[in-house]
Amino acid sequence: MGLPRDPVLRAALILFVLLAVAFTVGFSYFYIKYDRIIERRFRTPVFSNSARIYAIPETVRDGEKIETKQIAAELRRAGYSDEGLNKDEGLNKDATSKLGSFRLGRSEIQITPGPQSYHSPEEASIKIEQGRVASITSKGSELSAYELEPQLITALFDAEQRSKRKLVKYNQIPPVMTQAVLAIEDRRFFEHSGVNFFRMAEAAWIDVIRGRHEQGGSTLTMQLSRGFFLTPEKTVKRKLTEMLIAEELEQKFSKQQIFEFYANWVNLGQRGSFAISGLAEASRTYFDKDLKDITLPEAALLAGLIQRPSYLSPYRHPERALDRRNLVLDSMVDTHAITREQADKAKATP
Repeated sequence: MGLPRDPVLRAALILFVLLAVAFTVGFSYFYIKYDRIIERRFRTPVFSNSARIYAIPETVRDGEKIETKQIAAELRRAGYSDEGLNKDEGLNKDATSKLGSFRLGRSEIQITPGPQSYHSPEEASIKIEQGRVASITSKGSELSAYELEPQLITALFDAEQRSKRKLVKYNQIPPVMTQAVLAIEDRRFFEHSGVNFFRMAEAAWIDVIRGRHEQGGSTLTMQLSRGFFLTPEKTVKRKLTEMLIAEELEQKFSKQQIFEFYANWVNLGQRGSFAISGLAEASRTYFDKDLKDITLPEAALLAGLIQRPSYLSPYRHPERALDRRNLVLDSMVDTHAITREQADKAKATP
């Protein structure tokens, strides 16, 4: 089959082929370029600590009045895993925390520090009789006291940017927190491939109708792409690059991994001279509690801060923070994450 005889059609066909070839070559170049950049960025741990701050460790002493459940609770807070619980739930050894693990008996608790333990003490067995420590043994020797794993209060990252961040795994993020973030930031996160074209078109249409930029069309993956690899400038080239990187990230990592990166990276305000980075650090800063213990209204507040942390700061602008929190709760009702009754009850919280 030859070229069309009509010179206009022939020229149009040649032009189309040339443009297609140019696009393919250009796309391949940038795809390979950013693929290598992503590989370099994720070759080492994404978040590297410069310093860690721990609480004073609890010490269990011979004769002390305490129960095994109290010791177990302290170890859980420090990040140890329960071997008995893992076995009951059918989890494999990979589910065991690298900080350490413990096994709780009727009147005894066996403690096994892991490779990432703060002070890497020896294994120990603590026996309790009538509510008091009867004996503490380690490798057959009697001990007068045993220092438990200290709790990590916070970690200092990126010395130049002076940020605080406490890392969490995806399975350590409570569902209510995940639901709150997705409801207000990216409802189709688990469905799109990195770019939500429908949302981008909708956001652009609303901006045109209202004559100003009010809507954001970026997915969580695009936000992560922008934060990890790009400058904050607003240009068409940067937006296209952001979309390309987002698509590549979605091919390299699971949705759970991407959300975990996002949860540990996202900026949630300022405390003194330090940036508050990540949901876990924000939970500790704003509510003085671990992320796993966060409530519905608290999760909604943190999710709401993502849009504009400084403008919505509950310290300086409590009315704005409250309005935004309530908007998140309404969004969670829209996504069927919670009921209207739950939302109204949460809105009544100061």
